[in-house]
Amino acid sequence: MDIINKIQKYVIMSRCFDKYCRAKYLLFLFFLCLFSVQPKAETMDGGISPSLVFHDIGWNMLHAVSYNYGLNFIGAGLGTWAFIETGLDWQWRNIAYENEYLSYMGLPMLLAGYLVPVITPIPVYLAGRYLSDTKLQVTAAALVQALVLTQAVHVPLKLITGRTVPGLISGVFFEPNNYRDDRSGDFSNEFNWFKFDILDGWPSGHTACAFSAAAVIAEIYYDKPLLKAGVFAYAALVGLGVSFNAHWASDSIAGALLGYAVGKSVGRSFSRLLGGTNSKDRYSVYFTPNSLGLVFYF
Repeated sequence: MDIINKIQKYVIMSRCFDKYCRAKYLLFLFFLCLFSVQPKAETMDGGISPSLVFHDIGWNMLHAVSYNYGLNFIGAGLGTWAFIETGLDWQWRNIAYENEYLSYMGLPMLLAGYLVPVITPIPVYLAGRYLSDTKLQVTAAALVQALVLTQAVHVPLKLITGRTVPGLISGVFFEPNNYRDDRSGDFSNEFNWFKFDILDGWPSGHTACAFSAAAVIAEIYYDKPLLKAGVFAYAALVGLGVSFNAHWASDSIAGALLGYAVGKSVGRSFSRLLGGTNSKDRYSVYFTPNSLGLVFYF
């Protein structure tokens, strides 16, 4: 029996390692593609070419990781650990579990988290074309790039970490994998590594996309305080809403930190095209399949 158990453990470990290696090199190829595809934006009659979406996309991805010296990514991980260890995740989850109406009150934000990031750039771009407003068109392109890069950040983390959902809702058609979980013991620390579940888990993609979009708009429209307050209020509502049904509280906080880093980097890059912020990153990260480094520019 011991030999059989050892063989089973070896097979499981081999499969996990194989998945890890495949994920590692797929991510490397993805980022390599980001740097190899850098078309220049062209001006068309009445507006900006949609190819502006690719403006500095590779560097913006790296700057998102190195934004705030990487503290957003570090804080996402450490913050989640702290919420689990102190029981805050479990306590927050139980508030929603015992007050089921909170979960259903948050469903509109859960649905909006799916639809708004995809739909918003379209009317923004069309309005910019119709009004011959370059800033709106640039904002639309920036929002699309932020959405793409946010997916590039949070989806691999979901695939790798495989965190168990809090089990607060069931029977919701756009969340088919969520079921109310009646376990009484704390399972907030349950991670199914390399489960490869693209929809659920850590961090919250809804919150990450909301905060990346808010940060983009705030960076481009830096002189519009009411607009900035509005977009961040929306992002906070999305994070709060999903923490009552599909995610743990720390999922939302991690998503906010990661999304904000992406949005600030993308927004700052596109803002420069409009003569906005002239700030320039003095550092960036680089990586190969087997190494990670930090570059400083003098």
